[in-house]
Amino acid sequence: MFGMAGETEFDLRFQLLGIPVRVHPLFWLMGAVMGWSPDRPDHMFLWVLAVFVSILVHEMGHAVMFRRYGYRGEIVLYMMGGYATGGVLPTWKNIIVCAAGPVAGFILAGLVILFGRVAPQTLFIQYEAALVLYSYLVFINIWWGLINLLPCMPLDGGQIMQSLVLRYWPRRGIEKVLWISIITAGGLALYGASIQSRYMMILFGILCAQHVIALNERNSFR
Repeated sequence: MFGMAGETEFDLRFQLLGIPVRVHPLFWLMGAVMGWSPDRPDHMFLWVLAVFVSILVHEMGHAVMFRRYGYRGEIVLYMMGGYATGGVLPTWKNIIVCAAGPVAGFILAGLVILFGRVAPQTLFIQYEAALVLYSYLVFINIWWGLINLLPCMPLDGGQIMQSLVLRYWPRRGIEKVLWISIITAGGLALYGASIQSRYMMILFGILCAQHVIALNERNSFR
């Protein structure tokens, strides 16, 4: 959603299940900004850790499905999220790849909740960090996963929506995709402002503005 991440000398690089992963330094910065808590720096650290694990698992869902279809790409964590590179796929394979990210996050949330059910309650009573990390992981993977399925580009739900629109309603399809994205992003930005969610307000405000600009540019060339 914020473009492709250029390589820097400060990138963290490693491989997971044979898939190259690159973490841009702006990923850490934006995570710290979202979880900023000057009174509890330990909570901010746990938030960044939860965001890192959650988004990595999400992108692994995409990357594993890309590999299932014969592509060997790379995962990049950047700004407020990340992306997995791959290739151009037919409509329904693309939809499956897009859906695999949120599904991976829901599975992670389920495993975390299951751990919370079977783990000794004294663990959460004695160690506040365990309870905080537990709540962050459940919140991110369920709440963000649901938001990511909404029909707004370039979220996974938006890419699923775009695949369906361009396949079944191709006439002026891009304009339809942009209008759906504008309505969705604008509504969520207003909702984020109403509940004082800094993340939702900034993210969907930026997306709404981007889609309005893209729609105006398309109309100006018609």
